[in-house]
Amino acid sequence: MYNIDSTPDISLGDELTVLVLKGKGDSIISRMKDGRVILFNRENVLFNELEPGMTVQAKVSFIAQNYIIVDPVSPPERGEEAIKLGLQMVAETENWENAVIANALLHIIDILEEA
Repeated sequence: MYNIDSTPDISLGDELTVLVLKGKGDSIISRMKDGRVILFNRENVLFNELEPGMTVQAKVSFIAQNYIIVDPVSPPERGEEAIKLGLQMVAETENWENAVIANALLHIIDILEEA
């Protein structure tokens, strides 16, 4: 199983931990670290449970040059892991001001978890 931030190369059938993001309008998407958009299979029985800010385990069902399509394989979750994954994504953006804030928040979370 992969985290979307930890693997640049993916194959059909790979399972990923995906952070659900708000797309245009009412759509939901996610992003690979390499910039490719992750789309969710709308025909999947779990699709209607997905909301921005959740994480979901998903299996890669289609790969194109600019996007991939995934199928959720377990119910989506909210909570600490979704927050941390979102902060990690922001920490790796080119906007250094947002990256500094995201890294600071991740550091605070780490300190609180150790306490």
